[in-house]
Amino acid sequence: MSTVEKDFEVMAHRLVEASGAPDERDLAYAIAGLDGIVNGLKARRAWSEHVGEILTPSQALDVAGWTRAALSKAVKENRVLRLTGSNGKYGYAAAGFTDAQPAKPILGIQEVLRVWAGQDPRGWSTVAWLTTPQPELDGRTPRQALLDGDVPTVARAARAAVSRLAA
Repeated sequence: MSTVEKDFEVMAHRLVEASGAPDERDLAYAIAGLDGIVNGLKARRAWSEHVGEILTPSQALDVAGWTRAALSKAVKENRVLRLTGSNGKYGYAAAGFTDAQPAKPILGIQEVLRVWAGQDPRGWSTVAWLTTPQPELDGRTPRQALLDGDVPTVARAARAAVSRLAA
């Protein structure tokens, strides 16, 4: 058992003890819940290594300096890429934001996200495409091409990619 796993087991014991009447079923329930958290963290880490940072809702609000209503509006307007996990929880692709403080949606991202919206409602194919070098963009990622100001070229590449997926 790794140190992290031991730490989670200790945490599970603490949670059960804090409930006031610990028994083995409570401990098993707490451990199962923590195992789910660990598995979610592993999946998040694997995706983050490929597509960049995945922001929690609170992190997205902090990075952009927005209210929840502003973030929700930006998602509906296809200015921010919301990612939906298998557990139904949301994350937000940092790849769609500038690196400035406060971060803003990258110029042209709205046009690209509109193209992908119908094909990829959970967002994972979109963020993978945004962060993967594309031959039609001279080996740049779509994100970098947008940052370089090549909005029409990226929009064409997005339409072509979505068309290939739909075929």
